[in-house]
Amino acid sequence: MQSKCSINVEINKVRIEFTERKMTAYGGFSLLAAFFEKINLKGILQEVMPIRESSPNGMGIYSKVLAYILLIYAGGSRFSHLLYLGWQEVFTDLFAVKRLPLASTTLGRLFKRIRKLREVEEMSDGLWGYLKGLIPWKEIKEDWLTFDSTILERYGKQEGAKRGYNPKKKGRGSHSPLLAFLNRSKYVVHLWNRPGNVMSWNNIIGFFKSTWQRISGHIDIKGIIADSGFYLREFIELLEKKELIYIIAARLYRPLQRMVYAQQNWKNIEEGIWIAEFFFQHADWITDRRFIAVRQDIKKRPHAMGKELSLFGDEFDTGNYRYSVWITNSHDPAYDVWKQCRPRANDENTIKELKEDFALGGFSMKYFYSTEAAMLIRVFIYNLFVLFRYQILGQKEKTERLKTLRYKYLVLPAQLGGDGRKLVLRISVFKQKIRSKLLYLFNRIKQYCPPGFNNCTAFG
Repeated sequence: MQSKCSINVEINKVRIEFTERKMTAYGGFSLLAAFFEKINLKGILQEVMPIRESSPNGMGIYSKVLAYILLIYAGGSRFSHLLYLGWQEVFTDLFAVKRLPLASTTLGRLFKRIRKLREVEEMSDGLWGYLKGLIPWKEIKEDWLTFDSTILERYGKQEGAKRGYNPKKKGRGSHSPLLAFLNRSKYVVHLWNRPGNVMSWNNIIGFFKSTWQRISGHIDIKGIIADSGFYLREFIELLEKKELIYIIAARLYRPLQRMVYAQQNWKNIEEGIWIAEFFFQHADWITDRRFIAVRQDIKKRPHAMGKELSLFGDEFDTGNYRYSVWITNSHDPAYDVWKQCRPRANDENTIKELKEDFALGGFSMKYFYSTEAAMLIRVFIYNLFVLFRYQILGQKEKTERLKTLRYKYLVLPAQLGGDGRKLVLRISVFKQKIRSKLLYLFNRIKQYCPPGFNNCTAFG
């Protein structure tokens, strides 16, 4: 019996062979390596991770977290996708680490060591404390602070995976994280994970206070925008106490439906759209408040957002319209208030980007806080991506998503070799235009000086 099997493979007179040369499909990760070095990512991740390694033979916390970050940027959504990275010795040299984990279980064990709320809170505060030193607040100046929640389906018996509201997969266990955004600049300011059986407004008071502490003093907050899940009297009173402008989508409870139905002062603002305003007070409220209602004709605008007045059925053709109602303390004209809350769709797009490009719903583990810790890292690298997109890329690419830029700049074949005593990463690019753009990006990173960083020297 032969110990070795030798088979010649030939396709269209092209012989197939294998090589042990250090090659990678992600030569564009060199851009990330230059950017991470510029912002001293290694130093901060070793500080904020709530776990330590004392073994002299260990690869270190940063090496493991770095592999996780590269896995996300490569398009992975579970730990087993670590194989996407291929020949990892290229990245150990490029990112200046001893070695990267080869087994996906290494990453799983890393996060499973985080099981306490205190550890997750310290990690979250540490990541934000570092990030707020990078965000160019002077360029942003002002923004809307917005709140939203989402549903992440789970398919096992993980902690916190409870059955709750789930319009797509009814009865499926899920997690329901809370998120806070800077609406225009698209940074995610805060995230708390929650079990799937909670109401949208659950813990919103504590979450708002924690978020406000993070953002207060950095920029002018124009106001608070939130969806109907946060239509809560205590939340509204807190915002009024802080003298903040708010625009919150109202839940169409029966008394409010009757009030909308009774309106006679509808003003036509666009084809098939009418707007009205009124003051209304729920039974347990101590004062009335201003409401803005928008009615859209579904025959003229079949994709109109909103809900029907279910209390009245098809009576008096109410079934031909969809209604959206907001509560606000703004003194601006009703039409201006409606225009101000329309960009809230940016938050839905950000959540979509987090789910599809940064696997927000992936990497679910047995322990609740382990899952949240892994989720915080993904939100953190999303914020780094937003920073990279605004500070390094060209004007036309500032709105492009990771799944577009991944195949534009990151997925580039490359070989690690040498030139004398120096290591050289040779990136395979056949178009001169792409070569010029890569050189431009490297130069942008070289010239980039993060706010608050005293050391702004170029990378080697």
